[in-house]
Amino acid sequence: MEKWITKQEIHKGKIFSLWGGSVELDNGDKAVREYVRHPGGVAVVPVVGNDVILIRQFRITIERELVELPAGLLEPGEEPIVCAARELEEEIGYRARQLIPLASYFSSVGFADERMHIFLALDLEKTALNRQAEERIHEVMMHVEDIRKKLAAQEFEDSKTIIGLREYLAYLDGTREE
Repeated sequence: MEKWITKQEIHKGKIFSLWGGSVELDNGDKAVREYVRHPGGVAVVPVVGNDVILIRQFRITIERELVELPAGLLEPGEEPIVCAARELEEEIGYRARQLIPLASYFSSVGFADERMHIFLALDLEKTALNRQAEERIHEVMMHVEDIRKKLAAQEFEDSKTIIGLREYLAYLDGTREE
């Protein structure tokens, strides 16, 4: 078990902050640790009939486009289900009559405290888009059988999308633990 000796904020950014310090290990040795503090986020699996609405957008971190689930950051104090409803409407212009929690996980505990919450959005109704000015998002409708094939071929590369789609398939197949 590790215990913080010193801990401080090294950098505060718009979306996340970098923290670091020294820890004492269970054998008494000292080590340096750094991690990203992140507010967390949500991703939504929006279903219309036998199709899932995905989005395609450019990600500067990897300098190319990815196909992903609609997603966004939690606002301070915001409940994940409220964020999921907001992001669904902002990014693809739908309101869900049903939002079902599918998964909640830490995205990469080796360097970040970000927790992602995945929701299944059912019984959708079209509303107006409310995208942020800097968002460049394109909708991609994908049939569930194409999703199965693309997952099997490892064509999705975004973790929230892979987890969310696999949880959705488990939900459909009745193999998901409640």
